[in-house]
Amino acid sequence: MHHRREDFPRFRDGRIGRQKKKGQKYNFDRQLQEDLSYAKEERQEPRRDYRRGGPRHIPSGVELWNRITIKNVKATKDELLKSIIEACPVPFVPVYYHLRGEFGFFFVESSEAASAIQRLHITLPVQGKIEFGETRRMPIQNIPVDERVQIKLRQVLERRYDPLTQSLDLSNFHYDESLCHEYYIPLSRPMNMKEVMRIITENTKDLKNLDLSDNKLQNLDNVEILVDKSVEVKALNVSNNRIQSLNVFAKLKGLPLESLILDGNPIATRLKEKGNDTYRREIRRFFPKVVVLDSDVLPAPVTFDVEPDGFKVPDTQPKFLVNEGVNDVLHTFVNQYYSFYDQGRRSELSEAYHEDVLFSLTAGPLPKNEENQFKLGAYFMESRNLMRIKESSVRSKKVRRGRSETIKLLETLPKSVHDPESFRYDVTIVTDTLMSINLKGVFREETDSKSVIRSFTRFFVICPTPRGGYYIINDLLFISNASKAQEKVAFKPVETPLKIEPSTSSGLETVQREMIAQFSVQSGMNVTYAQQCLESRNWDYNAAAELFQQMVVANAVPPEAFQR
Repeated sequence: MHHRREDFPRFRDGRIGRQKKKGQKYNFDRQLQEDLSYAKEERQEPRRDYRRGGPRHIPSGVELWNRITIKNVKATKDELLKSIIEACPVPFVPVYYHLRGEFGFFFVESSEAASAIQRLHITLPVQGKIEFGETRRMPIQNIPVDERVQIKLRQVLERRYDPLTQSLDLSNFHYDESLCHEYYIPLSRPMNMKEVMRIITENTKDLKNLDLSDNKLQNLDNVEILVDKSVEVKALNVSNNRIQSLNVFAKLKGLPLESLILDGNPIATRLKEKGNDTYRREIRRFFPKVVVLDSDVLPAPVTFDVEPDGFKVPDTQPKFLVNEGVNDVLHTFVNQYYSFYDQGRRSELSEAYHEDVLFSLTAGPLPKNEENQFKLGAYFMESRNLMRIKESSVRSKKVRRGRSETIKLLETLPKSVHDPESFRYDVTIVTDTLMSINLKGVFREETDSKSVIRSFTRFFVICPTPRGGYYIINDLLFISNASKAQEKVAFKPVETPLKIEPSTSSGLETVQREMIAQFSVQSGMNVTYAQQCLESRNWDYNAAAELFQQMVVANAVPPEAFQR
C-alpha cells in the first residue's frame, strides 16, 4: 500500500513536525486545530484523524478564516492594524488580534484581502518594516466568556440599544468595532448567543424590536430565553442568515410577533418559489399575528384576540344539542339502547336496527405516553382500522351489512356495563327524516378474570319509524382503553341511591299506567318496580330512566325487580 507523505503527522510540506517530549501528554485538540489550518479553502484535502487513526475532511460546520501572522512585533496593536487597514487596497475588518511571543496574529474573512495584505510593504518608526508570515486557512478558536468579556458585552449591548424605539441592533455582531479587534464573539456559536440573551433579559425587559441579521445563524437556539423571561418582542429581523427550516421558530411561538424579516435565508427563497400565499401561510403557523413579512404588508389575520390572563377554557358540557326539542328523544333512545345492551339482552336490540343497517367497529390503543395499555384483542379481530387495513376488499368485508349481521357481531363482544354519568352527547344534525348522535363515555368490560375500564365513541344515525319510534341506519363504534383521567372519575357511586319498594297501582291515571307498561318493557323490570321508579322522579320518564341506569351501574336493583 502506498501512503502519501502528507498522510502522516510528522511530514508536512517537507518539514519534520515537533516530537512529543517524554512524559508530555499528547494534546489532540491542539494537533487537530493545527491540522485544520493546512486545509485548502475547498475543504477537499484529507487530514489524518489522530483520535481514530483514519483520514478526515474539514467538518462541514467549521468556518475557516485567513490567519495573518506578523513577525517580530514591536508596535502597538492600534498602530499595526491602522497602518495595514489604510495601506491595503481591499477593504477588510481585522478580527481577534492577539500576541504569542514575538508574533502577532489576526484574522480576516476575505481570501482576497489576505492575499493583498501579504503583498504590502509598510514601515513604521517603532516597528520598522512589517514582515508577514505564512497565511493559513483555519477556524477561530472559541473564546471563553469570562468576566472581562461579559463586561465588554454589556457595554456593546448598551451602546447598540435605542430606548426611544425600544430597539436592539445585533446585526453583524462579530464585526462590532469595539469588540472584534480584541475578541471573536459570533452569535452563531450557542454559548455566545446564550450569554447575550441572558444579558438582554436581565437589563432590557421593554425590548420590542430585535435585529439579528447578518450573523450566519443556522438556528435560533437560546433566543427562546426571551419567551421564558416574558420579553415581548414584536419585530424580529433575521435576514441574511443561513436558516434552512422554519422549525427554528418552534420555540419562539410565544413571541407576539407582528413583523418578521426572513429575506436572504435559504428557507425564505424556497417558500417564495411556492408563492406568496404559501410563504405567508407557513409563517403564520408560528406567528399568527404577523402583518409585515419582509417588505410586504399582509392582510390582517383572523384571530381571536383574547388576552391569555383573561381567557378561561369553558367547562365541559354534558351535551350539545342543535335544538332542545330533541332532548327527550335523545335520552329515551340512549337509555333504552344501553339498558338492553348491558343486561345481556343484545339480541332484543334487533328491533332497534333497520334491516339494511351498516355497522363497523374500530379499536385502537392510547397514545404512547398513556400508561393504561390493556390489550384490545377481543376487538381487534373485527376492527376496521383504516390506518392498519390498506386493501379495499378487506375494508369492505369489515363492514357489517344488515340487522342480523350487526346483532351477531354485538353478541360476540365482551360483557359490559356503561357509566351514564360519563356520557357526553353531540347532536349536530336534526331533520324530519334523520338525527345524528355522537356519544362518548366509558364502560367497564366484564370478563371472568378481570374488569377493565374502556373508553368509547359511538356515532348513530337514526330515522323515525312509521310506528312513532326510531331505528338505527348507521352505527360506528370506536373502542380504546380509558385514560388515567377517565378512569379516575369513572363509576362514581350514586350519592342518594333509591331503594325500590313494591308498590300498588291503584288510583293511577291512564297515562301513568301506559308509562308504567312502557317503562317495564324497556327496563326489563316488572310493573311494580317500574311504577316505583317513575314515582320517585315525579313521573318524569327520562329522569326515571337515568336513575335506573345509575342503579344498574351501582348494582342497586334487587333481583326480584326482574321477576315477572
